[in-house]
Amino acid sequence: MSPILQAVNETPLHVLLRRRETLLVQGCGELCCEDGEVWLTEAGSNRDCILSPGDRWPLQQGLEVALSSLAGARLSLASVP
Repeated sequence: MSPILQAVNETPLHVLLRRRETLLVQGCGELCCEDGEVWLTEAGSNRDCILSPGDRWPLQQGLEVALSSLAGARLSLASVP
């Protein structure tokens, strides 16, 4: 797993997580689940969150977030004005 950094960009970065794939994200902006379900774990937190289609999660600068999907999911990462 390698961290992915979201640069400041008006165009969202679209990501497809395959079945049982995990991705580490670090940066700031907003994560949006477009399809499927995503298990989200934020570094330093003792709780996890499941994102369903339409759910959003704010990414905080400097915090690493692990994203996993058991059945596959489509996400977008975008900067927040």
